[in-house]
Amino acid sequence: MRVEIRVRHGQLSSLLEEQLERRLYFALARFGGRIQRISAYLEDLNGPRGGEDQRCRIEVSLVPSGSIMAEATDADVESAVGRAAERAARRVRDVLDRKLTMRNRAGEPFSEDSAPSREL
Repeated sequence: MRVEIRVRHGQLSSLLEEQLERRLYFALARFGGRIQRISAYLEDLNGPRGGEDQRCRIEVSLVPSGSIMAEATDADVESAVGRAAERAARRVRDVLDRKLTMRNRAGEPFSEDSAPSREL
């Protein structure tokens, strides 16, 4: 699992970059065997004007194929990365659960019990 962080219009200190990598790894490590690459794109939307303007967009490339995106905007970089990493982890979990469910259903014969209910 490779982690890469890219900053648009600025630079990160090596300490901050290390902290952000750890945060991404912590949020997504449990899916390590299913993740090929994590790319985080950081951007200051308002420049020096301040406000809730730090955006983090995370792209997670899954094995064998597919990818998910998650995004968060917050007042500081650490918070934006943390929220985006949590969202990415939730989406990766949902995608992998869906794939597992579909694989399990493909092997089951159809029966009335396995059919979805149509109660109104």
